[in-house]
Amino acid sequence: MRRIASYLIGLFVCVQLAYLPLANILQRIPRRPDPLPDEILGRHQREGRASDSDSIQTILDTTGKSCDRWAEATGQAQGWSLFSPRFGEAGTFLTLDVTAADGSHAELRSRFEPSDPSHYIRYDVVNYRLFYREMSYALIYAHWTPDSFSTQADEWRLAIRHHVSAFRRSLSAYVRWRAATESPDLLIQKITIHVRVFLPPEPGDDAPRPAPILVPLAQWSSGALVPYDPVAGDFARENQP
Repeated sequence: MRRIASYLIGLFVCVQLAYLPLANILQRIPRRPDPLPDEILGRHQREGRASDSDSIQTILDTTGKSCDRWAEATGQAQGWSLFSPRFGEAGTFLTLDVTAADGSHAELRSRFEPSDPSHYIRYDVVNYRLFYREMSYALIYAHWTPDSFSTQADEWRLAIRHHVSAFRRSLSAYVRWRAATESPDLLIQKITIHVRVFLPPEPGDDAPRPAPILVPLAQWSSGALVPYDPVAGDFARENQP
């Protein structure tokens, strides 16, 4: 039994010696990966073709896919980028505006938003999964500034559409769950998803952090999730991803 175990360990080490340099080299060689699954916003793999020969490109694609599957099976998949090329400076917290059939509204803010954003500490080991979900949805606006929509509306429209599309299933489930648990008596007409963006204070300024800015992200109604369109300034179903 020990001999079998030693052989298996030796085999694993040999595979690793081939996998580690090969996977890192292939990540920089253009190949045709499978479409991204939901909840994944981007990849570090260079996409495209490295060769005009279909046979060579197929070998590269197949080898790269094998490395990807091995990384997933052994828990070695990595995505380090050191927050480059841009580092988000804004604090972002999700909030929901629930509109009832009678026209009344209920605001459901994130439980993780601090009452005083200039002086707080968060220590919560119980609700991390919920925190991570909300953070994933709201983090798109970490780079947002008050002039973003006026100067880069087209770029933001594509980014918001892609973001909402990637998270469409879990985000829809999240808003339904929040509404059902926190506003169970409301006959819901629609739920507008906003992000409360806390911009950083000016450098060298002792004034507190500016008041948050409410930035729309998507709208849920009748089971459909529609992204916000900063070009039109509204939620348009024809712009749904």
